[in-house]
Order: sequence, then structure tokens, then C-alpha cells
Amino acid sequence: MKFRIQKRQSLAGLAAALSTLLLLGSQCARRGEGDGLPGTPGGPGNPGASSGGVAVGDGGLVFRDGSVISLGDGATMGGLTIVPPSAVVSVSIQNGVMTVSPSVTFMAETVAGPVTASWSIDRGELGAIDGASGTFQASGTASGTGTIHASFGSATGTASVTVRIAATANGGPSWNGDAGTGGYGGVGGEGPGGPTDSTVFSGTPSAPSSAQELGFIYPYNLTVWPRGMLAPLVQWQTSHSAQAVYIHLSQNDYDFKGYYALTQVPAGQARMRQPVDEQAWDTATHSNEGDPLHVEVTIAASDGVVGPIAEDWTVAPSVLQGTVYYGSYNTALNGSPGTVTGAILSIQPGNLSPTLAVPSLMGQCHVCHEVSANGSTLYTNNAITGDYAFGGSYDLDNGSALIKAYDPTDFGVNGLQYNDVAGKFTYGGVYPDGTFVLANSNDDFHSYVENSDLFSRDTLLAIPTNGFTNIVTQAVTPTFSPDGRHVAFNFWQGQFGTDAGASPGGGASIAAMDFDCGAPAGSIQCGAPPYTFSNIREIYRDATRVPGWPAFTPDGNAVIFQSTITPSTMGSPLNTYSGGTAELMIADARSPAQYAPTRLCALNGFQSDCATPYLPVSTSHPNDTIYNYEPTMNPIASGGYYWVVFTTRREYGNVAQGDPYETNTYSPIDHPVTKKLWVAAIDENPTAGKDPSHPAFYLPGQELNAGDMRGFWAVEPCRADGVACSTGDQCCNGFCREPPDGGGLACMSTTTGCSNEFEKCVTTADCCGAAAGTACINGRCAQPAAQ
Repeated sequence: MKFRIQKRQSLAGLAAALSTLLLLGSQCARRGEGDGLPGTPGGPGNPGASSGGVAVGDGGLVFRDGSVISLGDGATMGGLTIVPPSAVVSVSIQNGVMTVSPSVTFMAETVAGPVTASWSIDRGELGAIDGASGTFQASGTASGTGTIHASFGSATGTASVTVRIAATANGGPSWNGDAGTGGYGGVGGEGPGGPTDSTVFSGTPSAPSSAQELGFIYPYNLTVWPRGMLAPLVQWQTSHSAQAVYIHLSQNDYDFKGYYALTQVPAGQARMRQPVDEQAWDTATHSNEGDPLHVEVTIAASDGVVGPIAEDWTVAPSVLQGTVYYGSYNTALNGSPGTVTGAILSIQPGNLSPTLAVPSLMGQCHVCHEVSANGSTLYTNNAITGDYAFGGSYDLDNGSALIKAYDPTDFGVNGLQYNDVAGKFTYGGVYPDGTFVLANSNDDFHSYVENSDLFSRDTLLAIPTNGFTNIVTQAVTPTFSPDGRHVAFNFWQGQFGTDAGASPGGGASIAAMDFDCGAPAGSIQCGAPPYTFSNIREIYRDATRVPGWPAFTPDGNAVIFQSTITPSTMGSPLNTYSGGTAELMIADARSPAQYAPTRLCALNGFQSDCATPYLPVSTSHPNDTIYNYEPTMNPIASGGYYWVVFTTRREYGNVAQGDPYETNTYSPIDHPVTKKLWVAAIDENPTAGKDPSHPAFYLPGQELNAGDMRGFWAVEPCRADGVACSTGDQCCNGFCREPPDGGGLACMSTTTGCSNEFEKCVTTADCCGAAAGTACINGRCAQPAAQ
């Protein structure tokens, strides 16, 4: 802090000021000699300070280490000087226990001398500062730099404190071997290895000559991780029989070294996987400040130490929001012990295991499904009537209670017959509030057999529209954007002779249209019909491919979709079984488009040249880049990225390496299978000529021995005002703040000032940090990626 004393007209006044400041400087010098704090006169970091601490300079009086002090007429105080201006606290953690954590005491001074200030810190996760004494103590759970704030009356000042953590672990926590259906830590494997003699790594390691000698097979280099995700299971391949592994995580201000014994599973084969220490993972990801999280693996074998191999991962500065609802064809959660059948499960990122999404359907096969983006409505087929063409809609805001059953009881009601009911809501595009669906027409034996149209969830009747049925007859796998302003679909068939900006592709094209149901800006609450479709445009066409399952990015500007390479030989060509192969692509849905359709090369498994695969290869999986299907998008942008969840049949490291098409039955399976959900980050605002995707990661918590598919990402059911919350997206009215009378964060309708991350917005100007890149995306404030 710099303070200036303006020249006084009276020499007597100037002399008095000099005397006071020289005395103050002497006192400060003696105090600095006593405590030796960095930056104080006589202490380390300021060896050139004079014994008095004050000198006459051209700008006035120079105090302490270069600060220029001046007072205007009346000698008013303008601020506080904090000593030390910066401090570093080094924390040591061994086997999860903090063994060294020195404290640092900050002091505040005005031009009149030391004062007893009130203290606070902007990053409470780093540690606590005593509000009266100014003593900071690190928590040991987070590293990085925070700002210390001091106040005394109207005077304020700041300093910085950096917490650096060095952690080691020799062996992981013990566990009883029962990890549930998702495996240890939700990611599988045998759990952490036990203690080992770390001196086995003291010799000079030899670098592996090839990836076959020692190489990562999961996770992938350059993966982007969100915060709050369960720690990954690091998996590798090697030609050595390893006895122990050393895992090293490092980033700015954080360093972790873990040493683990490797058991032989099965006999004669070295275990080639080890979960990342959960505590280390949480500290690293929540502390990351934009620099790469560097990971190294070194193994100790009977023939020497080999390694390290290394990868760099990116950590997004936010957690993932929402819930994933997906179909499982072999779940053990939908019946009596020892039985399996198809069901819809739900899982939130960070959970160790899934739950049954519709408990009332326990024991009944129900898999095909759709979920509204606001998390209120789930549609599913089920075998209640013995005919899988029927089903129902369920209220996720009300314990998954039945909203409407679609079954033969509807025949004869309002003139409806079998073909007017069967499959009407299967694979349809659900409006974001769940109240109506754009029907998926004629692409599969479960789909609606009549022409596509908008149909009411509650009455099953067509909703009057303009600009759609006179152009489109067969829209396949349609979808709405999260804000309800656009639709996209495979434009399979249309009215003959109609040329309205796009022509039917017979399965080879995707079209987009604008949609207006009278909802006000920032709302998905529709007015009275008729609703209007307009501006049809073709956004992708390839006569050699069958595109489908489009999903809009949160801003509604683009769609990610399945581009089928080899059509399935059973049912729809868009099905993922019976030999179906595909990759994921992105297309600009705006008019005019700002970039051409682009392969998501990094997500699909290719290096930056978009030609060389980086995915591991085995006998059953010679090319896993062609097993990527059915994308859906998280409607909320997080940490500067959009997030896509998709079905894939790729290997999951060395945990699941079997036949990629293994799970086409409802039979119990006694080993992990590859058909699972994975997640990948997509850059916000994709640009021409650049792949916006990043390598994907396995979604933890899935049942290892089940085949999972089509994860719908939806916002969690919203909470009413007054209910406890952690972020604004959880609240029906958009804001999560501490009430005026205190008591913890709670949902509320309005608030003063700008909107925080995940809180409600209409324009970017509504968001805190808009000048620094925070943007309003799909009605929620979203922070930019770390730089």
C-alpha cells in the first residue's frame, strides 16, 4: 500500500509530520528485528531498509520497503499496510495425516502505528484466519493462493498467502473387498495396494523402450476432468512383472507421491492398475488453478525399476451439474437378488452407484426412455401390458410418480386407435419442460408408425402448429435445444415437391429448425398454440452415413450427433448393436453456419492429426474409434466447457476388454462388460478448423457387469424457495444465496447485484465476472475455462 503526504505550507507542520513518521519508522524497525517477518525492516526480504525505516524522497516520505507515504491537509488515513505483504505456508501430509502445518501471523499498520484489525480470507478452503489476531492456519485440504483482507474502521488492506502441500502415502486405506456393483471407488479394480518398501524405487529407473514395455491405457493423455468426479483408476500395460508402483501427481503448489504394493491377480500376472488416492485427487482437482495436472507412473519389478511414463490432464474449474438417466440391459437393481432385467437408472457425477429412476416399475423391463432437460419428466416404454410399444410418463419432481400411462385404455378415447398410441413417445424429442414431444417416426419397431408431429404428454393429441407438417413427414430421433428455441432431426422424409431450404435425405441428412411457442425470453413456459416452426436448414449430409441422435449444446448453436459408419443389421440403422459402428460429430445449427461439420476426433479416440488412434488395442478391440454412439449434452455449461455423455463399446482399460457386442441379452453377466457411458469435454464456442473435443473418461459408478446406454443428462428436480442449496441451478427460481438472517445457503427468487456461476441470467451482463469471460449460457452464468 502506498500513502502520500502532500507538502504543507507551514514548515512547522512539515517538521511535526517528519518527527512523527521518523519515530514510527524506528518503532517499526525494532518490531521487524524482533519477529524477522519477510518484508519488514531488518527482516528477510528487505535487507536494505534503514534503521529508522523512513527517508525523504522526491514523492514525499518513503516508508518501509519503498512505500511512499503522504497525507493531505487534515492527515486522513487512506488504508492499511499488511505485514508481511505475502507469505508461504508449507504443509506436509503423510498417509492422510497432516504432520507439518506452520502458521503465519499478519499485522496491520496505519501511518499512526500498529492497529488491531479485523481479518478474513477469500478462499476459506485454504485455511482459517483468526479474525482478531490475524493468525492464519492452513487446512491441509487445499493448496493455492488466497487474499487476506484486513479492515480497521474505514481503512482496508490486503496481503496474499500461498499454501503449498507435499503429501506422501505408503499404501492405500484398507477396505473389506465389498465395493458394490460399481467396483472400488466406483471405477473397479482391486482397490488400493498395501504398503511397500519405497526404497525399491531409489535406484535409477530405466525408460521404457515402448508403450508395450510400459504404457498408459487409461486415463488418456490430455483428458479434461471436472471437479467433484471420483478418482480414476490408473491402468497400464507392461511386459514386466511389477511388484510395486509409484504414482506421482504434481501441479502448482501441490505434490503427491504414492507407493503401493501390487498383488498378483490372477496368479502369475502382475496387477496393472491402481486407483488414485481419493484424498490426493480431491485436493489436486479442487486446488488446480489452470496449470496441467501432471501424473507419472513408475513400476518396480524383479528386473529393475521402469519408468516413469507421464501424462498431463486438465482440470476444469467447476463441478458437473445435473443427473444422468440411462438404460441398463443387465442391471441387478431391478429385481430380486440374483436376477437381472432392463431398467432406467439414474446417477449423479460423484456418486458411487446408481439408483432405480422409477421405483414403481421395479421388476418390470423398461429401458427405452427420454428425459426433459429441466429434469421434470421421464418417458419410458415398459412391458406392463405385454406390448413394449406402450409405456408412460413420470414426474421426477414428485418421486417419479406416474403422470400418464400410454396403454390400450386410451383406445377409443378422443378417437385414438392402436397406431395413434403405440410408440408415440419412443425416442421422441421432449420439449424442455416435458409437456409435449416431437414424435420420432417410422425408424424402428418401437417408434411411432404415423407421421411426426407435436403431441401432448397429457392428452396424446396433436398440438396445432404452423410450418412443420406441410414440410416434414418423418423426423427421426428429433431433439429440442435446452432453451426450447430450436429442433434438430434426421430429415428422413418430407412432403413431395416441397423445397423449403432443405430436402429429405432418406436417412442421410440432419436438419434444424427454429421453434416458437410464445415463451418469453429466458423462459420455457409456452403460451397458447398454434406453435411455429420456421427456417428449416440442412446442417449435415453424407450419402455414405446415417446420422442421428442429435443433441444441442447448451447455447443452442450446435448439435453433436452420431454419424453411423456401418448400420446395424437389426431394427433401425441407428441402433448400436448387431454390428453397428459410428463416430460422433458436431455441426453448426445456426443460419448461416460459421463452420463446417466436424469429426470429434479427440473424443472418438484420435490424436491431433485426426488419423492416428491413441486408444489401446487388443484382440477383441482392434479399433475402438468406431464404437461411439447416442450423445446427449449436459444443459448446463461448467468450467468453460460443454459436457457430452455418450454410449461406447470401447475397452475400459484392462478392467473390461471383452466382446464389444456382448450385452444384447438380459442374461446375468459375471464379469465387466464394455458397453458403458463415457463423458467428454467440448470447448465452448467451437470455431472453424479446430476439433473442440477432448479425450473422454469413464463415468464412475456404473455397474461393472451391466451393459449401459443412452444417458440423458438433465437438470436435477428444482428446489423451492427456502430449501437448502449449493448452486443456483438447483433452485426453481434461479438463485442460491444466504438469507439476510443467515442460516446457510437457500433458494430464493430474487437477489440484488450480479448472478453467480450457475445462477439465473438473461444476458451476459447479468453475470458476475462478465468482463473476465463469464457468459450467460442457456439461462445460467457459466465461467470460462481456466487460462
